Amino acid sequence: MNQEHCIFEEKIAAANRSGQWSDELLAHLSGCQICEEVALVSSYLSESAAAPVSAAIADLPDPTLIWSRAQLAARREAIERAMRPILWVRRFAFALAAVVFVTAIISAWPHIASFFAGFVEAWSHPAQTSHSGNSALLLLLTAGFLILVPVIFGVYASWSED
Repeated sequence: MNQEHCIFEEKIAAANRSGQWSDELLAHLSGCQICEEVALVSSYLSESAAAPVSAAIADLPDPTLIWSRAQLAARREAIERAMRPILWVRRFAFALAAVVFVTAIISAWPHIASFFAGFVEAWSHPAQTSHSGNSALLLLLTAGFLILVPVIFGVYASWSED
């Protein structure tokens, strides 16, 4: 930026504000770059000051509303950032529980198959196995409960993240 000053700067600015230009100022303005810049800036500031301020301010939203929305957005972002590790641990725990559950089902499949075979036999011949049918029904209800609870919890855990 040029640090030079001209003795006519104040006179140029005053003439621009008032609109009364003398021949001496016009002659000086055509030859002095500093005064040309002063005249340009002064005319821009005069136009800006003359523009209706109420129309520009009426279009702006309430500053307290802008501030509260910014604070709310910052708070939500901080909560999301804090919850991210918890969500990942929860997903990992659910995946690990699913793997353990599937592994347990696979390793206990012969027992499960014999259980269902006994249950089918108890339904097909109720007179022969009246005692084992009741225990088979109790075991079936227990197995159903143990299967449904993790599935319901997993679905809840995956949907509750939203």
